[in-house]
Amino acid sequence: MPFAQSAGARIYYETRGDENAVPALFIEGFSVQMIGWRDAFLNKFVESGVRVVIFDNRDVGLSQKQGGPGDFDGGYTLEDMAEDGFAVLDDLGLESAHILGQSMGGMIAQLMALRRPQRVRSLTLFYTAPGRSYLTMRNQSPMPSSAELYTYRPRAEAIAALIERERLSQSTAYAFDEVWVREWAIRSFERCYAPDGVARQATATTRLPQHIEGLETIERPAVIIHGRDDRLIDSAAALDLARLMRHSELHLYPGLGHELAEPLWNEWVSIITRSIRVAEASAN
Repeated sequence: MPFAQSAGARIYYETRGDENAVPALFIEGFSVQMIGWRDAFLNKFVESGVRVVIFDNRDVGLSQKQGGPGDFDGGYTLEDMAEDGFAVLDDLGLESAHILGQSMGGMIAQLMALRRPQRVRSLTLFYTAPGRSYLTMRNQSPMPSSAELYTYRPRAEAIAALIERERLSQSTAYAFDEVWVREWAIRSFERCYAPDGVARQATATTRLPQHIEGLETIERPAVIIHGRDDRLIDSAAALDLARLMRHSELHLYPGLGHELAEPLWNEWVSIITRSIRVAEASAN
């Protein structure tokens, strides 16, 4: 079982694909274990000649927890979580990689590009934001309360709560894949059920600045993908990201929510691998 040692946290990771292929680090979002990246989606990148690296953010999955059931503040920031990503690259002996992040993972990806730009070859940012000011729900559905998110529940209740929370992310133009979501919720519970870790991640997110400074200095190519019907992070965040990041391309999808809708996978893999090829060519 591979672990990378970051400052204050052991980070579990896995790889797939040829170890000599172009490396890409995939960063999950708030509260979600690395198994949130669907295998069939990742395999499309492997088939396109990419070495995929996934990992559990600290406080979820098999990575180190930063406290116990009564601790809702791990004392860390998203900048610390960015260092976790670099620790994974270090453990693999990789000087740099293409970085892909969704939601909170996209914020971590931005911070990686700002902190150590020489180690980031390109960025792909799925439904994320350039700061904390965008992290408010649109008005259709209220966010679950802290008690709903972080209270320990019996197995059946915990799985049902995960499924219902995932409905907040669903699209209007693409069907909610309840079969896969249920399978994911069961696997997540059985792999590691630790809602107190989710609470600590939430506290870390509150330490993110209202607006991340310096994004206009990022020279790496970036792909920004967002849904116009995202109820968790408004698509205005993507517009601002594209305005700030001079070497970015923006892809907005009507009817897409806060999810990686399967009917769009082939298009996204084509867009992202093209960006990776451009970045690789410019580096040589």
